[in-house]
Amino acid sequence: MPGGMPFVSARRLFLAGAIGLALWLGATFLWHVTWRQGVSLAVILFLDQDFPALMIGLFLLALAAPFAEGMGFRLPQPRARIIVPIIVLLGLAAWAGHYALFQDYSVSRDEEVARFAAAYMREGLFARPIPIEWEPYRRAIMPEFFSPFGAADYWTAAYLPVNSAIQALFWQMGDPNLAGPVLLVLGLFSLWRVALHLFPDRPDAVWVTMLLGLSSAQLWVTAMTPYAMTGHFALNMVWLALVLRGGIAGHLSAGVVALIAAGLHQWHFPPIFIAPFILWMLLARRWTVAAFHALTLVAIVIVWAKIWPGFLLHALGAPTDVRPSAGVADKVGSLFQRLGDRWQPLVNLSRYAAWNNILMVPLAGLGVLAMRWRDAIRGREIALPLALGCIAGCVLALAQGYGWGFRYAHGFIGPFCLLGGLGWARFRPQGAMRPIFIGFVVTLLAAGFLVWRTHVFVEPYAASHRMIDASRADVVLVDPRGGLYVTDLVRGRNGVPGKPMVMNLGMLTLDQVDELCKTYVVELFDRAEFRPLGVPLARWNLGRMDTLRAHMKLAGCDRPVQPPLPETIDDAMNAADNAM
Repeated sequence: MPGGMPFVSARRLFLAGAIGLALWLGATFLWHVTWRQGVSLAVILFLDQDFPALMIGLFLLALAAPFAEGMGFRLPQPRARIIVPIIVLLGLAAWAGHYALFQDYSVSRDEEVARFAAAYMREGLFARPIPIEWEPYRRAIMPEFFSPFGAADYWTAAYLPVNSAIQALFWQMGDPNLAGPVLLVLGLFSLWRVALHLFPDRPDAVWVTMLLGLSSAQLWVTAMTPYAMTGHFALNMVWLALVLRGGIAGHLSAGVVALIAAGLHQWHFPPIFIAPFILWMLLARRWTVAAFHALTLVAIVIVWAKIWPGFLLHALGAPTDVRPSAGVADKVGSLFQRLGDRWQPLVNLSRYAAWNNILMVPLAGLGVLAMRWRDAIRGREIALPLALGCIAGCVLALAQGYGWGFRYAHGFIGPFCLLGGLGWARFRPQGAMRPIFIGFVVTLLAAGFLVWRTHVFVEPYAASHRMIDASRADVVLVDPRGGLYVTDLVRGRNGVPGKPMVMNLGMLTLDQVDELCKTYVVELFDRAEFRPLGVPLARWNLGRMDTLRAHMKLAGCDRPVQPPLPETIDDAMNAADNAM
C-alpha cells in the first residue's frame, strides 16, 4: 500500500459501519422520540421511513460481515460505453418515477413555488400579475414563499430564478419533469469524469465511486421532483470537473457554472461548496486561480444578493406584505438564527445515511483517515477540500421539512462518493469488490422500502389535489385543521392559479368569506374529504376558524367538494365497488 498503509478488512469495515450507524440511530431515537426534543415533519418521516430502513440495512450489514471479504465478479473497465448507458437509464427511471411514485404531484410548497415560477417564465414573464378581482385574497391564494417585491400586484416566487428557468426550458421542449432527470444524468456523468481523473490506475475505485452514487435513493428520488437540489448536485460536480481539468478555459467555465448554480434557488449554497477548494488552492500556492474563484464568490453576492433584488424592485415595485429577505446581512442573520432555533443534526443526518449507500459514510471516513496531512497542508490532497465541504454540509443540518433524505446536504453526495473512492483506493486491495457488491444489494433493499413508504405518504395528498382540481366550483376553500400539512394543497393547476381558485380558509376574514360566498360558487375541502383519502391526522386548535365555519354554515356556504361524476359505466362500477 502507498505510504505503508495496511488494508482494512471488509469484515471490520462492515462491523464498524454497522456499529457507528447504530449508535447514531439510537441517539436520534432517544433525543427526538423518547425525549421528544425537536418534533417536526423530519421526525415524522424518520419514524415512518428512515428508522425501519436503517434497521434493515444495519441488520443485513452485520449479518453479511463474516462473508464480506473476497473478489466478487469482475467488472469491465469503467468506460463511457458502459457508464453512460447506465446513467441514462437511471435518469429515465427518475422521469418515470415522477409519474409512478409521485403521481405527477409535488408534495411540498417549495416544489410548488418552483413550478409556479416556471409557469410564468414559460410565458415570458418575470412575475404573474394578480387579477384585480383576486388582489384582496392574494395571500390566501399564495400563502408562503412569495417574493415581497411588488407583492400587492404580482405573485413572484421567493426563490432565485435559475431552477425554475431550467424547468421552463424543458416545459417548452415538452415536459418540465425532465429537468431533474437530465440534471441527474449531468451530475453523475461529471462525477464519473472526476473519478477517472482521481483514480487513473484504479478502475475499481472509479466503480466504487459510481456505485455509491448510482445506488443513492436520495439522488434518484429527488430527481423526480422540482427541488433545486438536483441542480446543486449536478453543477457542483460540473464545477469540480472543470477545475480539475484546469487551464484558462476550465477555470473560466467553472466560474460561469458557479454563478449559474448560485441562482438556482438560494445563493449561499455554492460558496459553501467552493470555499474549501479555494483554501486548497491557497495551500498549493496557486494564487491566481484562488483569487479568480474568490472573485467568483464576490460576483455571486453582487449578482444574486444585490443586482437581482434591485432588478425586482425596479420591475415590480417596492416590497409589501413582508420584509425583503434577499439581502446579504439578512441571509447571514437568518442562517445563524436557524442554527440556533432549528438545528437538527441527529435526525437530518440519520435521514442522509438512510437514503444513501449503506457504505458511503464508512468509506468516506476511510477517505479522510487516508489523508496524508503533510501533503494536505501543501495543497496536494484533494481529500482535504472534499472532507471540509462534507463537514460543512453536515454541520449546517438545518430543519428542512420535506425531503427524501437530507436535501440541504444534497450537493455534497458527490464529495462523499469521491471520498469513498479515495478510502477504497488506499485501504482496499485492487479488484476485491465483493463488499461493495454486498453493500449495493443491501442499499437497494433498504431503498425499495423507502420508495414504497414515500409512495404511501404522497398518495393521499395527490388524491386530494386531484379531487380539488376536478371541482366545478369557482373557489375552493381549504380548511387546514385536522390534516397534516394540508395547507400545501392550496395551489393552482400546473403552477397556474385558476378555476377553481384554491384558498387557505385560515387566511381569510369574515368579510372576505361573505364576499366570496355572494359572488362565486364556493366549495369547502376539509377533514370530511381529505381524511377518507388517507391524509395523516393533525390537531389544530384554531378558534377563529370555528367562527368562520359556523358563519358559513348559517349562510349556506359550506358545500363540500364532491368527487367528479363518473364519465363511463366502468368508472361508475369501480366507484360503487370502492364505496362498498
